[in-house]
Amino acid sequence: MDVKIEPITKSAFAEYGQLLETPPAAEPTIAVPTVNFWKQQAAFTVDGELEVGFLNVKKMDMIFDDLENHFKTQTGLISLSGDWCIGVGTPGNEVPEAGSLKAFRIPKGRLVVLHEKCWHTTPYPVDHDESAMLVMCKKDFLDDDTVYEKISEESRLVF
Repeated sequence: MDVKIEPITKSAFAEYGQLLETPPAAEPTIAVPTVNFWKQQAAFTVDGELEVGFLNVKKMDMIFDDLENHFKTQTGLISLSGDWCIGVGTPGNEVPEAGSLKAFRIPKGRLVVLHEKCWHTTPYPVDHDESAMLVMCKKDFLDDDTVYEKISEESRLVF
């Protein structure tokens, strides 16, 4: 099953999470000669501490047969080194069918915050050999709130 990668927009991604666009379209909350600051561009709901991890993903075939989920926490992802893409399925308790998946290309430096229970692939670098990424999630999510489940059909992300 091929899942076509599309450019990410706030409205296209809203079902799966939040997109922080840069620069924001709104006027800054604070605008002084040395600083422009926009508050509350994305929101995390977390019970307890938030952790920030470092992820280095290497270029690979964009083929997958399972999805990852974090049922009790949102996941924030931002690439520091290049564009990337991700496959996503509707948030929920049940593993989505391969035919219902969407895929998005996210420009370097843009933050996405996946909703709780959002099924997703690993991030894939686009047009470069590897992506250095920051991952923000509830503390200890990897040990306490990460599951991998097989999907109905092997799939691949395509342009």
